[in-house]
Formats: sequence, C-alpha cells, structure tokens
Amino acid sequence: MQEVSSTIRSLSLLCLALGFSALAATALAQTSSARGALTGTVRLPHGVVAAGAVVQAKGADETIHRGTADAAGRYTVADLPPGAYDVSVAIPGVRAFEQKAVQVQASGKPTEFAIELEEGTQLSTLGEDPRGFAADRARHKPPSGPTPRTADGKPDLSGVWWQPVVTEPGNPEWTPHAQQVAAERVANNRKDSPQVRCLPSAVLRRGPLVQFAQSKDFIVEITDDDSPGFHQIYLNRGHPAEPDLLWYGDSVGRWEGDTLVVDRVSFIEDVWLDADTHPHSDKLHIVERYTRTDLGHLETQLTVEDPAVLAKPWTFKRVAELAPTESIREFICENNSDLEHLVGK
Repeated sequence: MQEVSSTIRSLSLLCLALGFSALAATALAQTSSARGALTGTVRLPHGVVAAGAVVQAKGADETIHRGTADAAGRYTVADLPPGAYDVSVAIPGVRAFEQKAVQVQASGKPTEFAIELEEGTQLSTLGEDPRGFAADRARHKPPSGPTPRTADGKPDLSGVWWQPVVTEPGNPEWTPHAQQVAAERVANNRKDSPQVRCLPSAVLRRGPLVQFAQSKDFIVEITDDDSPGFHQIYLNRGHPAEPDLLWYGDSVGRWEGDTLVVDRVSFIEDVWLDADTHPHSDKLHIVERYTRTDLGHLETQLTVEDPAVLAKPWTFKRVAELAPTESIREFICENNSDLEHLVGK
C-alpha cells in the first residue's frame, strides 16, 4: 500500500512539473510574439553596402538598442517592444542618418527598414570617405601593457592617439532652438562652418589623430586636421576671475586618483558645439574625465551642460587607441579658394 501511495505522489509531482514547463513555454512564446525587430540594408552613397555600420534604435523610454550590419550590409535590431523608435547611423565620411518615429509591430515578422546614407561635406573625397576611414581603422594595432606613469606616479597620457570612437552615445535632449539652428546649418550645406574659413573645428571634434604632451604643470593637446589645432590644459591654476573667451575654451585639470578631470568653460560664440552643427551659449560647460586604462587605450567620459541647447546634461563616452607609429604633421589652412563656390541653398 505504501508503494502505491509513493507511486501516486511521484506521478503527481511529475504532472505538476510538466504543467509548470508547459506554462513557462507558453509564457515565453507569448513574450516573444509580443516583441518585434527592425531589419534592412545600410547603403553608402552610390549604392555601396555599409558593412560594419552600427544601427541604433532609441525607444520612448530612451533605451538604446543596437544592431551591426554584416558583410552584405544587412542589420537586425532584435527583441524590440512594439512602438516608435528613433533610428540613427553615424559613419565617418558621410552625413549622419536619423529617422524619427519608425514603427515596430509586435509580430513574428521583422519590420523592414532600409537606410540610405547621404554624402557629407567631403563629397567622398579620396581618403576622407568611409573607405578611407575604414582603411585607417584597419591600421589600428594598439599595444598591450600596463598604464605608463610619470616620475610623480600619475598616469602618463602622452602619445599620439587615433580619433576617439564613441562607445556610449548617451541621450542628448536638444532644445527646439538647438534643433532649429542645426537643421538650418545642415540645409545650408554648412557653408557658414568656421572650418570653411580656416577657423577651429567644433568643440567636441577630435582627430583624425590626437596627441597629448604631458608635464607636471600643463598638458598640451594637439588635434590633427585643425587650425590652429592645439590648446593647453592647466594643472596648477583655476579659471581666470575675468572670463577670457576662447575657441577651445579655458581648460583646467585636476587628478582624481588615476583619472584626469578637465573643466572647460568660456567658449567664443562663433565656435560650433559638435560635428552635427549644434550651437551653444555662454553657459556651455564641459567636463572631460580621462582614464588611461592600459598602455593602448584612453577612455574619456564627457558631460556637456548648456541649458540653452540641452534640456539636461548630456554624458557620453569614447575610447581612443594608441597610434605608436603615427605622427601629426604640420597643418596649415591659409587660403580656402572654394569660398566663392559655397553658396548654400
């Protein structure tokens, strides 16, 4: 009799286990069917596929989902809750792509969304087109090893670095004013860009090569393909009591452990904020946190504050790789003979 009772209990437990498994499978199937995906092909100007392009989809909750294009240019951003997404792609050498409110349905079939990238200001100039940038990336071979240090034990940031790559873009919330100014500048073919007139590039732009020369009292930062292309980070003073407006801003740094914290203020009105043509106001304040994680990598976390153009502070992260075989050559911009042809639209 005891054996019969034991058998009945075993069968009951087995049934319960099977029931729970069935419920779990049903819940999983329902969860999967309640989500969608974006898929499609990313193409460069002239129809060439953009292998390796990273496609970002930002939802209403500001969560960013990503997918990477394969060798055929096909991408998939999977496991998306149904709703509207802002889709973006940024590739050096072409105009940044953004399409707002792309709808994703909760169905078993992904939403097909093709992405056609357009020419930027360089118009596929040899060496400054996506293939040129890709060739540069293929040359990246950062060395391995521990973080080098100066005689006083601080991390040594000195060296030539490749253009930093954004690894965490953050969620900038541009004000209507900033969006309007940026849209007007893009629509006008950026003809009023300071760089067109041999003036410094955007505040947040770096590269294609960057060099740091570090001493105890200051660090000199040199940026390739810019005019004049250098500014100093002072380590032994604060900001001047009377603001002195500068193209690169006034930069003072301090060490927090192994991280160099650089505070930048007092930017001249004429300089643009970023490569996407956003403006700034006299309230612009940038904090850069540099950490040399090892011999071959320099990580920077940036926080940008400006209530006139950003609804809240924007924090993003980028990483540069050491370029030990590269050097920054002299760059002179003295006579842009194309000015007469930059008529905008």
